[in-house]
Amino acid sequence: MYYYNYYLTPPTNEIHKMLNLIIEVVRFEAVTELTFDYLKVLAPSKEEKVLLQKMLDDEREHFKELKRMYYNITGKSAAGDPPVFIRPESYLLAIEKIFYEKVEIIPLYKKMKKIAPTIDMREQISNFIYDELSHLSMLNHILIKSKVTERIYDYSSVRSRHLGIYY
Repeated sequence: MYYYNYYLTPPTNEIHKMLNLIIEVVRFEAVTELTFDYLKVLAPSKEEKVLLQKMLDDEREHFKELKRMYYNITGKSAAGDPPVFIRPESYLLAIEKIFYEKVEIIPLYKKMKKIAPTIDMREQISNFIYDELSHLSMLNHILIKSKVTERIYDYSSVRSRHLGIYY
């Protein structure tokens, strides 16, 4: 009974949706991989280089696994145009851009997970979602760390909401 639902037979239109989503995500992952590789060189601290390297390794793994999924569904290697890398204006703007792109890619992974033809693929896509969420945390850490060094807090002008007094 456990193996009963292991291989699902989704309708043909679902397979086409899955393939289109894989192609879209592969394009995104390829550009993201190039961007992480570039940003790793620009990173101002060793800690940020380590975080960017971790994300880069995950992106490479996602890229490889997505191509494997495409091959398992079609029997053909995924082919397409090479990614076009556009050099970002600054390190922090690139980090911010990737942050928002990661937010946008999670729903694509969720759609893929819903229509994936095998449980194995669904589990792999769940791992991708987990990785993307951890990347969001790492990128958020980098952004907060960069903003904190720029801020100077002056608590003397902050009014307490509870006591109605100034500190």
